Amino acid sequence: MPITAEYQVKCDVCWGVMDGYYETREDADTARLEMGWVDPNGGTACPEHNTRQPSA
Repeated sequence: MPITAEYQVKCDVCWGVMDGYYETREDADTARLEMGWVDPNGGTACPEHNTRQPSA
């Protein structure tokens, strides 16, 4: 049975996981950017814990 990697996006604060499994790290990173899980401090944060302020 072959072993395959699956990637998920996880919040650095609460360890919550974004819906979805991704075949590559690049796909997971793209989804993280598209869903707004990018923290301005260089980490990954769910919308509840994201410190980024919305543009006015």
